Amino acid sequence: MTEPTISVVIPAYNAAQTLPQTLEALRAAQPPALEIIVVSDGSTDNTAQLAESYSARVIALDKNIGAAAAKNRGAAEARGEVLYFTDADIVVPRDAIGKLQTAFQMRAVDGVVGLLDDKIPYPDWASQYKNLWMNFTYARFAKADRIGLFYTSVAAMKRARFFDLGGFDENYRGASIAEDTEFGQRAWGRGASIVLEPSLRVVHLKAYTVGSVLREDYKRAYALTLMRLRKRGEPFFTSVPFFYQAAVPVIYATALLFLAALVLQNICLMLVAFAGLGLFYLLNASLLTFVHRARGLSFATRTALFLPADVFVVGLGMLRALLDFARGRRY
Repeated sequence: MTEPTISVVIPAYNAAQTLPQTLEALRAAQPPALEIIVVSDGSTDNTAQLAESYSARVIALDKNIGAAAAKNRGAAEARGEVLYFTDADIVVPRDAIGKLQTAFQMRAVDGVVGLLDDKIPYPDWASQYKNLWMNFTYARFAKADRIGLFYTSVAAMKRARFFDLGGFDENYRGASIAEDTEFGQRAWGRGASIVLEPSLRVVHLKAYTVGSVLREDYKRAYALTLMRLRKRGEPFFTSVPFFYQAAVPVIYATALLFLAALVLQNICLMLVAFAGLGLFYLLNASLLTFVHRARGLSFATRTALFLPADVFVVGLGMLRALLDFARGRRY
């Protein structure tokens, strides 16, 4: 069986700061990809010119059409048997293309996804935490026979199967938030075989602040809840662990108990509230254990202090999605 040819598709909007590192790594890959396609999605900086200087095929769009549509445009122009989607702030290892070829060669699958490496060049807590969270939630599926995930920082699919599934939903018009998740759900529901290749790890060149973590988690919770409501009754697959989902009502109930205990000056309510907080941390024990092993006690302590606020904000995103869905919004 011959190795499949691979086309790399990169949507890029004003990505001049990180795109050179992304393209340098891809050009250094051995074996090389058949082609690297950069879709400059209405960029106002020199994204297109940079991509051309690295010998990438450039599709320069006159206006910003959003990550979903940009990825579809790149896929339509691709010539490879496999489409490998990645982002303009991702650095692949030298053997990335080879690992993908081997995965498709050795296993009868439609798609392959990798992991964000647990090491990034940003030492601050917020960036480290967000990266570790993404690694933690995906790595759990390493031994699964089939998954409903297609995380397009590092995701590949046979070209024919991608178009058979209809590509990305272009109703998602902005920056990449949930169109890849929706595609993974659709692929899962239609029986596509996507697997996780844990040895394929890429570095994400994205720095966060505490505020940007909260904002992104709010937006993602909002988008995923709208998706779940829109697809009710259809097969459902999510990377978000059940314990984290369960922690949302627990933290809200705990907050209400603390408030009631303070207003009523009731010691029994206060004790129940502390029990609720204990349950919240018990639910998140596996995550806290993971970050403790990865970064130590101080990091895990800071994570524990942050989690209630993060989960509370996730709940706000879910609540807004419920209200907007009731008013007729679907995306």
